[in-house]
Amino acid sequence: MVSMTQQLLTESDCYKEGRALRPQGVMVHSVGVAQPDPQVFIRKWNKPGVDACVHAFVNDKGIVQTLPWECRAWHCGGKANNTHLAFECCEPAGHTYQGGDMVGYDPQKNQRYFQAVYRNAVDLTAWLCRRYGLDPTAPGVVICHAEGKRLGLASNHSDVLQWWPKHGITMDQFRNDVKAAMTGKDEEEETVTQEQFNAMMDVYLKARGQAAPSAWSQQAREWAEKSGYIAGSGGGAMRYPAFVTREELVQILYAALGRKPLP
Repeated sequence: MVSMTQQLLTESDCYKEGRALRPQGVMVHSVGVAQPDPQVFIRKWNKPGVDACVHAFVNDKGIVQTLPWECRAWHCGGKANNTHLAFECCEPAGHTYQGGDMVGYDPQKNQRYFQAVYRNAVDLTAWLCRRYGLDPTAPGVVICHAEGKRLGLASNHSDVLQWWPKHGITMDQFRNDVKAAMTGKDEEEETVTQEQFNAMMDVYLKARGQAAPSAWSQQAREWAEKSGYIAGSGGGAMRYPAFVTREELVQILYAALGRKPLP
């Protein structure tokens, strides 16, 4: 797969919500504006109060991951938020929109850009399908936003069918190309360095610590906090969904047993 960088939207409400996702499919979007630079969207979305967030952006130069893959995104305004990974394809400069249609778009002029974006989208989708054991040609697995609307899984958007057919590409062709890209590539699974693993683990643990606790534990949590057994990490962050370290465990036991030695 083409080189992928990571710029997580850690200041977005979606990232901070930290709801878990068990990927059952991939939804392809396009940004709906003539802007090929992912950084424009990353700067705009990486702050509180923005109700949009995807797992990645794709342009002609590569892929930028913006959410942990197993974090629920806000991408389609429907049920597919709970089931599908999502990425945005950045569109080239030089056109506008009117009623959901591209105006002034020149397919011939933009063919090279489109081919690069499309190839990166195929590679990313194939990689995600291999990672999560998904069949891209199975019904409802790999879809675009417009198909999600037809299936009752997403809001009323036309992407990517307002763009890709101008270059002779259908979603059926995309699904077949993803399937072909997956064939015989099991041996090409990504090699992760220790440093990369440590960084991914830090992101995962932070997301768990920021997630909201379950309602069923409310009474026990209130008791533990009032009794001084749970103090959190400051600033009201109690980190209930996070894993307990041995240090934290012995501190809890120490507080619970009255700081007295065992007999």
